[in-house]
Amino acid sequence: MGDGLIEPDRVHGRRVLVVTGGHRVDLDGFLGMIEAICADRGWTWAHITQPAAQRWLRPEHAGQWDAILCHDLPGLKLKRGTPPRVDGPAADVADALRALLVRGQGIVALHHALAGWPGWGGWAEALGGRFLYAPGRLRGQDWPASGYRMATHTIDVVAPDHPICAGVESFTVDDELYYAPVFADRVTPLLRSRADFDGATFLDTYDVVCHGESTGQTCAGQPATSDLVGWTTTAERSPIAVIQPGDGPATFAHPAFRRLLANALAWVASPAAHAEASAHPHPILPPSMGPG
Repeated sequence: MGDGLIEPDRVHGRRVLVVTGGHRVDLDGFLGMIEAICADRGWTWAHITQPAAQRWLRPEHAGQWDAILCHDLPGLKLKRGTPPRVDGPAADVADALRALLVRGQGIVALHHALAGWPGWGGWAEALGGRFLYAPGRLRGQDWPASGYRMATHTIDVVAPDHPICAGVESFTVDDELYYAPVFADRVTPLLRSRADFDGATFLDTYDVVCHGESTGQTCAGQPATSDLVGWTTTAERSPIAVIQPGDGPATFAHPAFRRLLANALAWVASPAAHAEASAHPHPILPPSMGPG
């Protein structure tokens, strides 16, 4: 369906809005995966990029999309060789997004979407964690920049009875791993990686972005990270699923990953997920009130 936003087709099953922008991605591989998933399940989908996507992330559009897939990185200006620069969200953008969550919009956040809106601690609460491109404050604490590395690693299902994990067994991917905080008190674990999460093996992201390449700085000595690479949570009254893998075409083509992503989109659109989120809402504060 290309880059143009279309009105959702209400006849052929569920409707999925795919959001990208703010970070590089192999669009051919990524959108080819989306097309295959939706064709297989009889879903309709549309693709839009940031910042234009923000006009759809508003409460008046709640329910027009059964699921929103975020593979974007809003609120951050990135240019190798210069420090990352926080950019927003503007008050009206954050208020609209919060109101959408109050209305109950199912969202799946994929890979670098975990770094979105770094100027807003509430968005990290909404997703249950954050990848930090620069040192900053989170939940009232100072955090170092997060880290990353490419790795061939095995992912284990730790919640086999959850609908997102249906038909998915342990699988191996060659993908980008994160060394970043996950809020254990906010999430329901689905997937764990068997990878070695020694901070010394992860490159410091801030160092790489500022210098254009790594000077050798790693995450050694940083607070221990989590081996979680998939979880669910609730933001206001909205069901949220987060899947950390999703860096490139090898992962996009992986049958287990496609099954996992399709299940996640189906779950955040399901009545059961919405009932659970409504029964256990989690407030998300605006930037003016939320912790750093």
